[in-house]
Amino acid sequence: MKLDFMLTTPRLYLRPYKIADVDDNLAAVLESQPDLSPWVEWCHDGYDQQDAHAWLSASQMNWKIDSGYELAVFTSRDDKFVGTVCLNNLSQLTNSAELGYWIRSSCHRQGYATEAIIALARFAFDTLALTRLEIVVHISNTPSQKTAESTGALFESLSRNRIYTHGKACDGMVYSLIPQDLSLKRNRFG
Repeated sequence: MKLDFMLTTPRLYLRPYKIADVDDNLAAVLESQPDLSPWVEWCHDGYDQQDAHAWLSASQMNWKIDSGYELAVFTSRDDKFVGTVCLNNLSQLTNSAELGYWIRSSCHRQGYATEAIIALARFAFDTLALTRLEIVVHISNTPSQKTAESTGALFESLSRNRIYTHGKACDGMVYSLIPQDLSLKRNRFG
């Protein structure tokens, strides 16, 4: 898929990462490290500009070969970098994908994650014609669980050893979104 792509919501715009976003990404990751590092292995103490650059380059390649879709999230009002939403683990067999997200700590509890997730889910259903999205959350990550629920995602199961991070397997809470779920959110987010 082309990299000159953009999704918009009433308060946000979402687009594929550009190499020029390296400083914004790095600053947000470093700011958010205490909130992110328990859940994602890539957010480690030594995360630096080289790590950010490598991740952005991989993100661009994922778009080009249609293996994943990572979107940088910005506020429309002042172009502030807010975080990331992504589709990964795309499966042609089940016509589905996993949806992931992280929002920088200074932007928590403002509804940005919910708004961005719903925009990405609409893209997944309307443009990619997927029929199911899964959000898999660590059992101790209560804020991310609440975010998943705020999108209208349905909690389906506690999946044993679903997540592998920091060298060990742990249980994950599996939420799902299907196209019909978004009709309830259409009025709120456009």
